[in-house]
Amino acid sequence: MTVRLLLGLFAGILAQANEVELRRAFVGKQVILRIDMPGTHNGVDLHLDRDEPMDWKQYSQRLKNFGVSIPKGRASMVTSLVVKKDLIEIQLDGGGFGTFGDDTNTSVSRYVSKSRHETDLERDIRRETDPGRKRRLESALSSERSRRYREESRLRAVAEPANAIKRQAVMEKRLRGGSRFNLRRVVGTVEVLPNQMMDWLREYVDFSGQAGGRPLVDIPRPVSRNDRPMLRRGMTMEDVQSNLGRGKLLSESVGTDGILTQQWQFVTSEHLINLTAVEGLAVKYSMNAR
Repeated sequence: MTVRLLLGLFAGILAQANEVELRRAFVGKQVILRIDMPGTHNGVDLHLDRDEPMDWKQYSQRLKNFGVSIPKGRASMVTSLVVKKDLIEIQLDGGGFGTFGDDTNTSVSRYVSKSRHETDLERDIRRETDPGRKRRLESALSSERSRRYREESRLRAVAEPANAIKRQAVMEKRLRGGSRFNLRRVVGTVEVLPNQMMDWLREYVDFSGQAGGRPLVDIPRPVSRNDRPMLRRGMTMEDVQSNLGRGKLLSESVGTDGILTQQWQFVTSEHLINLTAVEGLAVKYSMNAR
């Protein structure tokens, strides 16, 4: 057996052992989300090779497209944890709608295929050389096509209510299907320890009660106004204005992707704060003493 093969086997054993340790630490435990989680199996991507791991525009777009499956402040169970080459998936309440086996199609078919009679007529017209017979075949083909178009029109009328029902059903499944965090560009997944993973996620997840394997209660402890942080990334503008006042909207723009970006300024007794919000979420801010 070659040295390279031995090293590969050893690395595989380490990876499996590490995944088992992470699963033992997290799977089946409850956590409380600090941010809203999108209703899709794409979940939330955190790129650990960047200074700012969260792509807030991508996050906002997923909330806009798929809705919120797990609201912030709600307890959620870690139902699966998967370690790959440079990726760790932390699946919550099922991992998100859209995985293998989920029907994501929101429309009912309205297409009517050509009948055998119609295809035969098209073939006969191409082969026919007699002008009179060709005209009769073309007339028959026109009638057959009209019949097919009428059937498609009838199906469209029937399908529209069915489409609305199916869209609603898919959205309800999205809102019940959970979500996930994808830790991307993880260097040395075989060396990641539970405490390190909690540190990567602590801005987005509350792990209180995790030590010793104790699950969290379903309802988080109420937080008083004085306990809340004055400002943090991911806060809704409603919470920001509740803490800092109404503020001044300096500018706003809508990108080609339909995402709203706003620049705000807040003045408190101690600070001058400039803040960037994307789709109503604080994503960047600077705070200067007055």
